[in-house]
Amino acid sequence: MSKHIGRFEIIRELGRGAQSVVYLAQDPHLQREVAIKTLHFSRHDPQQNQQLLSEARTASQLRHPNIVPIFEAGEASGDPYLVFEYVPGQNLGELLKREGRLSPAKALAIFGGVLDAIGHAHESGIVHRDLKPSNILIDDKGTVRIMDFGIAGRIEAQTEAPDALSGTLCYMAPEYIGQRVSNERSDIFSAGLVLYEMLVGAPAVAGTNRQTIFNRLTTEDIRLPAVAGLEVDAALASLLYRALARDPEQRIASARQFHEILDDYLKPSAPSPSADATQGTIDFLLRRMRVKSDFPALSDSVSTINKITRSDKESIAALSASILKDFSLTNKILRLVNSVYYRQAGGGSISTISRAVLVLGFDAVRNMAVTVMLFEHMQDKVGTGNLKDEFLRANLAAVLAKDIGEKNAPREVEQAFICALFHGLGRLLCHYHFVEESQEIRRLVEQKSVSEEVAALQVLGVSFEDLGMGIAKSWGFPSLIFNAMRKLPAGKVRKATTNEERMRVLSSLANELCGMISTVESDQRQTELRKMSARFGENFPQGEQGLREAIDRSFVEISQFATIIGINMKQSVFGKQMRAWGAKTLSGAEKDREGSVGGETILAEGVPTGALGATSPEDASAATDGVVSSEAILMAGIQDISNTLVEEFKLNDLLRIILETMFRAKNFKRVILCVRDPQNNRMVGRFGFGPDAIEVAQRFKFSLEFTPDIFHAALSKNVDILISDTGDAKITGRIPDWFRKGVNAGTFVIFPLSIKNVAVAMIYADADLAGEIVISERELALLRTLRNQAVLAIKQSS
Repeated sequence: MSKHIGRFEIIRELGRGAQSVVYLAQDPHLQREVAIKTLHFSRHDPQQNQQLLSEARTASQLRHPNIVPIFEAGEASGDPYLVFEYVPGQNLGELLKREGRLSPAKALAIFGGVLDAIGHAHESGIVHRDLKPSNILIDDKGTVRIMDFGIAGRIEAQTEAPDALSGTLCYMAPEYIGQRVSNERSDIFSAGLVLYEMLVGAPAVAGTNRQTIFNRLTTEDIRLPAVAGLEVDAALASLLYRALARDPEQRIASARQFHEILDDYLKPSAPSPSADATQGTIDFLLRRMRVKSDFPALSDSVSTINKITRSDKESIAALSASILKDFSLTNKILRLVNSVYYRQAGGGSISTISRAVLVLGFDAVRNMAVTVMLFEHMQDKVGTGNLKDEFLRANLAAVLAKDIGEKNAPREVEQAFICALFHGLGRLLCHYHFVEESQEIRRLVEQKSVSEEVAALQVLGVSFEDLGMGIAKSWGFPSLIFNAMRKLPAGKVRKATTNEERMRVLSSLANELCGMISTVESDQRQTELRKMSARFGENFPQGEQGLREAIDRSFVEISQFATIIGINMKQSVFGKQMRAWGAKTLSGAEKDREGSVGGETILAEGVPTGALGATSPEDASAATDGVVSSEAILMAGIQDISNTLVEEFKLNDLLRIILETMFRAKNFKRVILCVRDPQNNRMVGRFGFGPDAIEVAQRFKFSLEFTPDIFHAALSKNVDILISDTGDAKITGRIPDWFRKGVNAGTFVIFPLSIKNVAVAMIYADADLAGEIVISERELALLRTLRNQAVLAIKQSS
């Protein structure tokens, strides 16, 4: 490969198809990174090249936030090339390969951006003609971006040569296959195929036989399969089938019309008919929420974490993997784990999620993840005072429930935390999604002297409680959390006798205390506390003084939490109300945090050197590509493991910390541990980190009998081996068939774990693209130290 295309300096390959290769390159004139797509046709045709370049120049006039702009077009060595804006992120095809089918909410949030992009192009007279998942990018901010309008044609150029085909076979419209007609409706058909693939998790038409594909597209109606778990209602299915009508005249006519129909589906003019009017209203509000691009993401994230339970043997790995997908989430959790409040749990500085689970417990880390996740998904609007107050209030309730639970239900404190956090979910999400309605609710409370629940019912048609429970049901919350969202009746609360009753009582007590903090004037506090003590006395015998002490302790913890995630308590209305209640307590906590030990703040002292929490998210994010950041994370991990080795530990837990450290430090796609099966004399994959790591680990089953391949060479000779390019002709013959069929990464590295020159295990790490793994001498030394710690742990355990 030449190091230049035109004036552009090639950095690395990003991907390739049958007739094209995409590179990351540097524009030396404007000093920016760009993506270059080179096109190579089987027959050199100057006229075809000129036509394509002309179309690309036309498409370069498109300017839209959902379209990847073309900067330039040219020829190099007889092949045309297109220069695009470089969009870091992933394409839809990669997302579907990793996650499988998407929920309708998430699919439609993505699809809205697709329709916006092709609609703008159509209005400019340009047809895409090759719409498919790999041409739909999702950038680092979650924005949908469509590329490859460079092979688009003018709409008025209705027909082509009879034998000419442009596009990808499985995404072609019937009229294009039969009559070579390309227009807006043919793009709509391709868009329908993309929507089908998002909903089902597989292409509507698959295979490699050209004639079979054409027959299916031109003679058969495409219908959704009858498979378990497919969440597509009749209205959405009908909408999809209109886009996939084989007759163009029966098809949705334009992207604009498609968007209008989609909006009608998501935002019906009236609540859908229901035997239960409350449920109908909740369904209506949920549909309004789903229009927001962030709601599906929040729903999927919270649902994923709440489905991970202790009963799952791989719960720690699953929780860690869910958190590690999100850099910002990982960063904030590590800062919380290493804050003054949590350091009392012991274990020294913590630099991995896996060790955090060992030190603090599974439930504690899961609850941190859910809490920070709520904040992360809401931070675009968290600057508004009311939403910030609601978020603080929900978290104070959670901390209060945990603190009170330690006195009365010590084994259930983390359950109490999560139940109390979501007790006011309806109110929290109303403030986020329905700003105008929230303002009207507050106006009614202030001017009409009605309760908040009565005002919510008047404005929304449903109470906050019912709305929250409806959302919890759609998120698949367990019954424990769901039932704890129900408020208690007025009067004295009877003694709870079951776990579910205790969680409901603790959630209600904590949230009622938060309501009291936000509304009661100073001269009435003692009276209201006494009433609260009497109401919950059978469940909280510590009395009025006990409640006051719980409030003071919770104020300290929530103040530390607010500092870490970036909420200024002094600028928050609810924060000011907390300060009015506990001025002495909070001022003391702030003084402690502002004090220094050895020239550093106490908080900074608690964050390990190299842990992601040691810097701001922006600084850490910028540093993750550099050698310093990688080395620092490795060194912090080594210290983490040293701390674990001197404690009582389970071997799998320690090995998981080692793998996670490698995974984060070098940004591998996957890191997998394999162990020797002495009975069958073979290496077997156990667990790992990265997309589909568990499934991929199961494909690592190979004999330790001599074979002339890379894996046998590394293990028999006890040498670390880096394969930069598995497609290199010099090495391809030494890549075993089982690897080609089951993994087939572009580059990988092997670290054998040997005792007395016998390989007992192996750490494998990979990346998709050739040349993507680069390890400096210093990094290699640190990675080998981690490997040696793994060997030491195995020796100690045996």
